[in-house]
Amino acid sequence: RGGSGNPPTTGGGNPPTTGAVARPSTRYQTYNEGNAFRISVPNNWREVPGNNSVTFAPEGAYGAVNQQNVFTHGAEVGLARNETHDLQTATDELIQSIAQSNPRLSRASDYQAATVGGRTGLRASLSNFSDATGREERIDLYTALLQDGTLFYLIGVAPTDEFGEYQPVFRRVAGSIKFTR
Repeated sequence: RGGSGNPPTTGGGNPPTTGAVARPSTRYQTYNEGNAFRISVPNNWREVPGNNSVTFAPEGAYGAVNQQNVFTHGAEVGLARNETHDLQTATDELIQSIAQSNPRLSRASDYQAATVGGRTGLRASLSNFSDATGREERIDLYTALLQDGTLFYLIGVAPTDEFGEYQPVFRRVAGSIKFTR
């Protein structure tokens, strides 16, 4: 994903492969992320913890490029401070922060209503050029506010030519979220 947002910490120094990455499994595994939420992802995706986020990606789809941790296929979920307590404004600010490290990021759609963890949320489609792969990528962004006003986000990323296979997976992952606080 070219290093957007809060980059995940992979602990590895190898760049993601630009070759074939395993297709998402049809079997899912559930993870408990602290006291914040539960999420189910394809069972061939690995959990890669970060500071305020966690990335789930298949082998060969994450690593370090130019000393920045990136992933090319998979999903990052996390929490972001929110000063506004307005979902759309908080989502706009998140997209702006992602764009700071991804200057070729653009919004491909207006916001659509979405349900995330049983809460009213937003969904937006974005596009980007990945420096990690040298390919265009598509991004599905889901956001919702927690009870304390914190912004929850899910960023699903896949190369544009593979996105049709990943988008239903991102939708299912977003639908699996259960907030525990």
